[in-house]
Amino acid sequence: MALKADRTVTNNARVCDQQPGTSAPHAQPPASEQAQLRAHDAWALPVEVLGDALGVRFSEKELIDDHEAWLIVLRGLIVVFTVPGLSEAAREHYIRQLFCEYIRHGWPAITVDSEDGVTFVGTFLQEVDPKDCSAIDPPDARPKRSKDVRDLYEGSDYAPLHGWRSDEEVITALRTLITDALAGTAEDMPEEAYPLPEGVGALVALGYDEQGRLHPLVWVRTDIPSGLRADLWGYCAALSASLDRVDAEPDEDGIFYVGMERSPVTGPGTALLAAVTVQRMGRRPEDCAFPLLSRPTQAEEAPPQAA
Repeated sequence: MALKADRTVTNNARVCDQQPGTSAPHAQPPASEQAQLRAHDAWALPVEVLGDALGVRFSEKELIDDHEAWLIVLRGLIVVFTVPGLSEAAREHYIRQLFCEYIRHGWPAITVDSEDGVTFVGTFLQEVDPKDCSAIDPPDARPKRSKDVRDLYEGSDYAPLHGWRSDEEVITALRTLITDALAGTAEDMPEEAYPLPEGVGALVALGYDEQGRLHPLVWVRTDIPSGLRADLWGYCAALSASLDRVDAEPDEDGIFYVGMERSPVTGPGTALLAAVTVQRMGRRPEDCAFPLLSRPTQAEEAPPQAA
């Protein structure tokens, strides 16, 4: 199979949402559609469950250019090729990367190499050789689609503990998680803190008790939609639970400034923990990767004081 690569990126690069040969961005479904797959599902759901939901056919094949796995959409059929001899952990990792990028962008072909570099492919130079697809359903096969992605989580570790709940109920549960399980403080941003520096959605600070034990202090703004607030509370809870593992440093006062601009969850880490925590509390999260901002320079940057 010969492919023409249209764009190559790494996991740390921003990916273009535009389809080749068009001037309009790739259309994204409305955020309110709870049944749609999101990038974090590629890392939270079992590979077999997600593959079955998408109607994927798996096969092994020697690939070119140090590629470890390909995802090809061919006449309505999704095929994933992995090179022979991979460990089960490596194979699963590459497949999850492919699923994540396919869910995000829907390109017709995606590859991943041994350095986790991702290539989006827009055109084929030639059709797949029939012998390469001998174990695959006929070309008119169509991927199966789950009626509601929430159904895929039933019985799993990431199913809601108490069923699907309102945003406000989820926010209450996440605040309780911070105050009880993490022995922290969880407060709404006080009125005197406004106007907040541009783009800041929440603050997470490091507090210590008399014995020197760490306790997180969390404030989230209230003048934003409830769904965004719920996901921000989830991110702050996840950040609070993994302060010793986050790839960022707080400012000189021990404060993390959490931005409000969402981005998809592209792998394990704080954002994935945030997404599954929000879901565990009863909400289908939207994109749950929030940026950690540098210390604002505005005069109104002073954080609220802990009670």
